[in-house]
Amino acid sequence: MGVRTISASLGALALAAITTAALLAASPAPTPPAAGPDDPFAASVATALLADCSSITGKAREYARIHSIDLCGADITPDDQPLRTEAVGGEECGSVTLTMESRGGGLAAIDWRATSTTGPIERIDIDVWYSSRNGGAMHRFSDATPTLHASGGAVELLDTGVAGATVSGTVQTFTATCRIAPSAVRIHVR
Repeated sequence: MGVRTISASLGALALAAITTAALLAASPAPTPPAAGPDDPFAASVATALLADCSSITGKAREYARIHSIDLCGADITPDDQPLRTEAVGGEECGSVTLTMESRGGGLAAIDWRATSTTGPIERIDIDVWYSSRNGGAMHRFSDATPTLHASGGAVELLDTGVAGATVSGTVQTFTATCRIAPSAVRIHVR
C-alpha cells in the first residue's frame, strides 16, 4: 500500500469520525420513559399552597399592588379595609409537587418542589412523612433562604412492597403565609 493510499485512508477515517461526532452532538439524547399513571413504581402529585389572608401585611399589600398579584384582594383593596376571605381554605399562592419513585433493592426516592406565584419564597417548613411495612419516619425541611422554587428530598430504605409518602407544612412567600394542602402518593417498592 502506498503512502498516498494510507494518507487518503487516514483522512477518510478522520472525516468519518468528525462527522459521526457532530451528528451525535446534534441529535437529542434518549429520554428515559416518564412514569405514567399506570406505573406502579413511581407516582407524583401536585397540591395547592393556600394563603392565610390574615398574614398579609401592609408591605405585602404594596408588593401585591406593584406586581399585580391578585391574592385575597391585596392588589386592589385599600389598606384601611379588610381583605377578602371567602375562599374556603384560602386562595392559591403556589403549589407543591411530591414525587416518589422505587429505586430497587427496597430503596425509594422521595422528592418535593415548592413553587410560589405570590413572590419569592422567604421560608419553608415542610414535613414529608413516608411509611412502608418496615415502619415510617418523618423528615422536616426548614430553610429561610429566599428563592422562587424550593426543593428537597431523600432516598430511603423502605423494604419491598407498598409504600407511601405525604407532604404538609407551610411556605412563607413575600406576600403571605401559605399552608400546603395535604396530599399523598403510594407506590410499590421493588
